[in-house]
Amino acid sequence: MKKNSPLILVAILAALPITGFARTKLVTLPDRAKLVTSLENPRFTLLYEEREIPLQQGTNYVDFAWNGVSIDANSVMIELLTNPGDGDTATKIIATGFPPNEQALTWQLYSPAARTERIRVSYLLNGISQDTSYEIRMNQKETAGDFQQYFRMQNASGEDLDNAIVRLPLMDDLTRSMDSGEVRRFLASRVPELPIKKVFIARPGYDVFLGEDGENIDLVYEIENKTEAGLGKYKLPNGKARLYGDDGMNSSIFLGEDMLRQTPPKEKAELTLGKVKDVVLKRRLMKDERTNVKTNNRKETVMFDQVRQVRYEIENFKEEPVTLKINETLNGDWEIQEITEAGVKTERKSLSELVVSVDLPANKKGEKAEKKVVDITFVIKNRFPGEK
Repeated sequence: MKKNSPLILVAILAALPITGFARTKLVTLPDRAKLVTSLENPRFTLLYEEREIPLQQGTNYVDFAWNGVSIDANSVMIELLTNPGDGDTATKIIATGFPPNEQALTWQLYSPAARTERIRVSYLLNGISQDTSYEIRMNQKETAGDFQQYFRMQNASGEDLDNAIVRLPLMDDLTRSMDSGEVRRFLASRVPELPIKKVFIARPGYDVFLGEDGENIDLVYEIENKTEAGLGKYKLPNGKARLYGDDGMNSSIFLGEDMLRQTPPKEKAELTLGKVKDVVLKRRLMKDERTNVKTNNRKETVMFDQVRQVRYEIENFKEEPVTLKINETLNGDWEIQEITEAGVKTERKSLSELVVSVDLPANKKGEKAEKKVVDITFVIKNRFPGEK
């Protein structure tokens, strides 16, 4: 089966002007010595191919044609690799021609001697699309999983990619063949035992206290993109992630899916698989008052510190210990003044985000769930009237 790809042809017609050069005498050159498909830019696909072409002493004409292949004509470039430069022994590009009404370019090369020249032709190819997806197969304890990253590529360019090096932005190079019209899915990377942490996350609003109704809690699987876990070499690109659990009978059960957001090295990815009802958080505002009030000459308040005390009442009805994370949103210059419960961990993620982590013991079957009550007092400094 003949591959559909741009053709490079050559004619040796010394001393003839390019306008009079008989293109019917061109002959096809040997196959590509190297083909690289670069997908590092999400908008454009850059291809470059290298070929060994025989040149005679004097003027040679090289014809590059791409009938039926979606190439950006303005992007086509040629580079001489074997004898580049401006010296007497260098091969030189004399002129470039655009044959009318044809998808082709013609280069006029001068060689001071008969020899073989390696050339590189690069161009932008339209019609290549790409995306990334993930599959994670959890162990029975849901502490680790077989992490598989897949790369899907669709070729609608009109060009057959034969034994091409596929250069990807966020993973190692692959070598694949792919005909025009094909869609292929490659296993790009795999970590058989990737540590995974199962956590429960509440994301309450700053001024939203649901009290007895309880806060919404998400079931989340955390993945760390770090070398200690077997990742960390590249960013994890955006892509749909499907999670499967071990049902204990040598088969898998589908747990759910979520979009894995682009995750740089040393950062965490969160995969949310829905809401939970057997971990309960009741969040109440116990104190909200002003201190250190500053007034102007008219006794009007111009600045103050705000003291807020938030109470968490937490119950775990699961027969396993869990970690509940509460993502508090705070505005302005704030700090934690007091936490009543020992062992509660806090992490300041940003100027406006505080993560409170509470470890909850397993609920013993047949017994009432233990309620944990945590009070946290925040001081928000230098507030202005009307601020939220």
